[in-house]
Amino acid sequence: MKKAIELTEQAGTKGIQVQIAGRIDGKEIARVEWIREGRVPLQTIRAKINYCSYAVGTIYGVLGIKIWIFVDEEV
Repeated sequence: MKKAIELTEQAGTKGIQVQIAGRIDGKEIARVEWIREGRVPLQTIRAKINYCSYAVGTIYGVLGIKIWIFVDEEV
């Protein structure tokens, strides 16, 4: 997650949020971890936010990855 944040900061975005859910590190109990850097105004309609969601299969189960990238606000 930290590597993805470093790459987007170099691209000149205003903020990024990454969320991973599932059996992280092969633990028995599923959990959700997220990290945010900069601004990610999810409640603002004018904000231009790119969103993507992936399901990744591992030997322990499926991990869900969601990424929000805040580009700019429309004026």
